[in-house]
Amino acid sequence: MSRRFYKNTLNLLYRQNRHIFTYSKNSLLSSGRFSLKNQKALYYVKPKQKKGPSARGWIIFGAGMASLTTAAVTYLGFPDPSLEQDPYKNESLPLQYIYRTRDKIWDFYEMFAEPSSKLLLPEPLQEPYIQPPYTLILEMTDTLVHPEYDRKSGWRFRKRPGIEFFLNSLGPPLFEIVIFTHEVGFSASPVIDGIDPNGMIMYRLFRDATNYVNGTHVKDLSCINRDLKKVIVIDCNKSAAKYNERNAIILKKWEGDPKDTTLFDLVPLLQTIATSNIEDVRTVLDFYKNEEDIVAAFKRNQARLLEAEKARQEQANQSQSSSWSGVFGRGLFGKPNKPS
Repeated sequence: MSRRFYKNTLNLLYRQNRHIFTYSKNSLLSSGRFSLKNQKALYYVKPKQKKGPSARGWIIFGAGMASLTTAAVTYLGFPDPSLEQDPYKNESLPLQYIYRTRDKIWDFYEMFAEPSSKLLLPEPLQEPYIQPPYTLILEMTDTLVHPEYDRKSGWRFRKRPGIEFFLNSLGPPLFEIVIFTHEVGFSASPVIDGIDPNGMIMYRLFRDATNYVNGTHVKDLSCINRDLKKVIVIDCNKSAAKYNERNAIILKKWEGDPKDTTLFDLVPLLQTIATSNIEDVRTVLDFYKNEEDIVAAFKRNQARLLEAEKARQEQANQSQSSSWSGVFGRGLFGKPNKPS
């Protein structure tokens, strides 16, 4: 038999049983053993290198930035028609626009970084109105209230225990109470209304009245139009009072503990200052400046004073009792002393 005969016979068998060969091939491919993925895994595939921005892309980007900068300088540096005299009229035209743009950007920055006014509070009340002799400045967030977020009701503010007692005990005529907070006015005002139904808070100052320094809203007490000898600020952020540290009582940040008693404990200290007619409150606060917890230190000193006063009274009572017993003893059992 010739080779051609065998070839024709194999071709005939393949055509007659083609469905068997096709089924076997599809079964092997579907099984995953001889999948295309496994076949490719047998060979090393060189990873495609990511193409960076082309030179054309950089040119387009640079041209766009230059156009935006030119448009901004042209808009911001346009002469102000309200000014009678342009301070940069002697400079070249490009420099005039650049300098005016610089000034407007700086003014915009100062609008947020500097207090909104040189004097943040009005003049003290005059007769026949009663002006409290001392001013108490309070931070709102984490000092009087604590913000909490709930998915159902959103942001809510939890009141610190004793806040009503604190405000009612220290309000006029003892202290002029001022809220000075880093919060914005439209969100803080409703909260203040909720914590002060009796109107003990006389004034409210918000974020626009602070100095923005290195990410912190600092409260400059020199702008509140009051004698700093009579001003006390209570905050939970030491950096917020760094311009007037001698006037500050720094509390631990309140995080919603319902058993907290700090406001209750502060009332005796502040009432003692107000009723003692202290000439300069900073001398009292300096006494506690090295204490980590000024409230706890005041309570310890108060306990010592009470013990000392109790011991003094007991000693006075004993000496008075012995003197009376001596008098009665001489009168009843002894002869009175003859006058010399």
